[in-house]
Amino acid sequence: MPKLADAIRRTQRVESAPMGFGAARSAAPPTMLVGALIDGDDVASVVAAGADVVLLNVGGSLSAENVKKAREAAPAAVIGAMASVADSDEAKALKDAGLDFLVVSDLTPAAALLEDDLGYALALPNQPEELFLRSLGPMSFEVLYLAETPSPLTVGGQIALSRVAALAGKPLLTRAPGDASKDDLRCLRSVGVAGVITDAAGVAALKDTVASLPPRRGKREDRAVVSLPHGSVAAHEHDDDDDDDE
Repeated sequence: MPKLADAIRRTQRVESAPMGFGAARSAAPPTMLVGALIDGDDVASVVAAGADVVLLNVGGSLSAENVKKAREAAPAAVIGAMASVADSDEAKALKDAGLDFLVVSDLTPAAALLEDDLGYALALPNQPEELFLRSLGPMSFEVLYLAETPSPLTVGGQIALSRVAALAGKPLLTRAPGDASKDDLRCLRSVGVAGVITDAAGVAALKDTVASLPPRRGKREDRAVVSLPHGSVAAHEHDDDDDDDE
């Protein structure tokens, strides 16, 4: 499993209550990833500040040597890149150098997605259409990347994010300021945002806020609901009528 997908899976576990009186509760793992979007050589400093994900904002081509330097500075972090990749050979070279995932757009050559051991994130347009989102289901994207988040976050903005995640069937990574509130992060988490990406200066504060979030809980709609098949009530009433006739 690509490293990004594994990191997302760990944050989405639902914590169950401890059993028995006085049962010890271990420290809850973070329920969202915190990432840093960086342009230069700030890898070590953002990881020291708590970044789980380092996103290299290259724009153009990315050399394997630069990826190796980033990996040496952050051996345990999830490292991704917004970079141009021409084909599967180039994608494989970046993976072999230590890159964990690549952020691509709809203009990226399709051959760049052929490296099975590399994770992929799709950068979405600001207002993706429904048919476009539904078509992403079978694609090999671990996550969808949103460069903009509704601010201030309203009910309408939350619904829009929920629509994106639900139609595409993928978790979201989205930009967020370092001073994002606890309530806003909880609202983002509830509609499928698996991680928030900020600039280098905002990582430490955002990491602290994410750490303060309550654990994930099972949704009320996940509780078992007993229902009868259509027609069963009518059939039961018909049987009663037959009994009365006798």
